[in-house]
Amino acid sequence: MTLTSEQLTAYTQDGYLHARGTVSSAALRLADTILQDWCERQIDEWLQQGLIDDARQDLDFGHRLVQVWETAGRPHYLRSPRRDLVGPAMYALLVEPSLLDLAADLLGTQELSVHGVFNARPKLPDQKWTETPWHQDAQYYRDAEAVHVLSIWFPLQAVEEHNSCLQVAPNGHEGQLFADYQDEETGFKGIDRAEWHKLRGVSIEMERGDALCFTQLTPHRALPNRGDAVRWSMDLRYEATATATESGKKFGFVARSADATRVVAEREWLAKWDELSIRTY
Repeated sequence: MTLTSEQLTAYTQDGYLHARGTVSSAALRLADTILQDWCERQIDEWLQQGLIDDARQDLDFGHRLVQVWETAGRPHYLRSPRRDLVGPAMYALLVEPSLLDLAADLLGTQELSVHGVFNARPKLPDQKWTETPWHQDAQYYRDAEAVHVLSIWFPLQAVEEHNSCLQVAPNGHEGQLFADYQDEETGFKGIDRAEWHKLRGVSIEMERGDALCFTQLTPHRALPNRGDAVRWSMDLRYEATATATESGKKFGFVARSADATRVVAEREWLAKWDELSIRTY
């Protein structure tokens, strides 16, 4: 097992777990590659649109997108890439052993499926429209209200309060799934602001290689990015194959099983996305 019995108890009681050092270097390298490729495509698009004339290859990954975005006039970009990330590297990340081991411990089974909703968060400084408000993940896939769907969120750099670490509300998973509420300020689904006073936010400051794990009902939010660089992160989701939700199975797949014939190969998963163009999901 990756986790101790004490960690598993804490996850069950609190609805979340800060699992330090559980994301392997291989998983981090895959995430780096996926997001660097996405960044390159986004900057190339701004070049093609004539918004910039210099792709700033001289800058590091943390600051390059920020500087180019400022030069381009702060255009909106895809704040939650998903379809745009689909490819062999994304498949490899979703089935990376350190992440599957973590999911197996927290879900209590080796029969694991990837949930088809996953996100990247290229969060630039000083952008209100990328600040995810208090929400529960199951507000985005309501068939998981009574089914355990595990979210694994991990940053690609150290995160603290000043550069947009996450906050969670301990024990909030024991409550209700709130009705869908469209947050007018950000455009995200979330918990009605009139309910926020009931939530006690705990900031989870993390290092590269840490994972923040939480249930589909755990209230959480991202703090503003007040740093000078992009806060890069990935959030992936897993569920037990035996209780896999329809929302999870639509673009998800069996990732680990004692019966190897049930595991979905890369080419099969990629074929699910053939009819969807980029920026549509």
